[in-house]
Amino acid sequence: MLGSFYNEIFINYKLDAESPEGKEFVKRHPIDGVPSFFYVDGNEQVIHKIVGARGVLEFLQEAEMVGTYKKYGGIEAMQKAVKDGTASKELLFDYYQTANAETKPLALNLYLKSLPTEELLDINNTLINNISIYDKDLMFRLADEIVKFSHTDKFSDKKFVSSFSFNIAFPVQYMVGYFLSQSINQGNEQWFNELLDLKERFNGYNGWLLDGDWKIQSGRGIFFATPEYIKLCYMAQNRVEEETFKTELVDYMSKLMNEKPLDSLWRSDERRALEFLKENGVKGHGPTANHIFSIGDITAHNILKWTNYYWKISPSNKKVKSQCAQWVNYAYYMNPYNSGVAVLAATWLARIGYEKDAIKILETAIQVQKDMKNDNPQLYRTLETNLRDVKNGKV
Repeated sequence: MLGSFYNEIFINYKLDAESPEGKEFVKRHPIDGVPSFFYVDGNEQVIHKIVGARGVLEFLQEAEMVGTYKKYGGIEAMQKAVKDGTASKELLFDYYQTANAETKPLALNLYLKSLPTEELLDINNTLINNISIYDKDLMFRLADEIVKFSHTDKFSDKKFVSSFSFNIAFPVQYMVGYFLSQSINQGNEQWFNELLDLKERFNGYNGWLLDGDWKIQSGRGIFFATPEYIKLCYMAQNRVEEETFKTELVDYMSKLMNEKPLDSLWRSDERRALEFLKENGVKGHGPTANHIFSIGDITAHNILKWTNYYWKISPSNKKVKSQCAQWVNYAYYMNPYNSGVAVLAATWLARIGYEKDAIKILETAIQVQKDMKNDNPQLYRTLETNLRDVKNGKV
């Protein structure tokens, strides 16, 4: 099949690199390895070259690319235009389309930067969703243009706003959050602060900006958290700025617990879903149950992480113990249906001498699972084993 296809569109010719004719060809067109495949035009200008064996599908794909390369005088001329900054929007699009997996993310950024604002923010520009590598100029431009666009007359059309938010604004916001997470994990303070500035550019956006810190979701990312929350994540992850961290965590947790008391956290629709599970059980209702179990999960784990760091860098006195215990209890009772948080919180409390609180958490965790008719034996074994260990002082 491949041979027939190639014979229809190319004149195929094989050379032995060691033959006289082959040596002459190699002088004009050096090779980097064998086998090498050259796609040349009638003037013997190299349009494209690949080195190494390929499968049938790959050769078919290479054939499709040759036409694109020829349009711009060959792949080397195409790459030179990209490197020199003289490439047209059309060339950059073709460059993106033909790029390999390694260079495709960079090629995409170059193409998106070449677009006029109207095309860049077009709700049909699905390439926004494919951004995966940080480009400061592109991301800051997107943020500024999205904010500006959100104050135009088009934002009076609710249907359009919904499409724009989903197709353009959210993908950019999500990637800002993704890059923030990367900068936190890498401990790259300069990049982290730059990304906080980028997030701040969205403050004027006439659309959704915050989810509420206690409900940060993995599918949405930390873009939708407050800067205070994000800074605590950075300091705790990278063990930096101890005194600043302690001061800011105390202020943050005090504010969070005052503004978000436990009895105010759940929305009415979430309460209805919970009542449904209590009446019908979790069996056969996996998506609903998983949603209930995961509410507040990210923030609960972050509070436990922050508390652990705070404990390590603070004096071990009654005030600190009491403060830490209060935060850990809050982390669990935000969502008592999260058994994973229950085990972590109880273990931590038992270790600092708050066994009664730890026992109460585990007993509550067991009871709420029974209330929802959860028949998962492994879950009960885990909770009951931890409860027994706490009662026996084995934590």
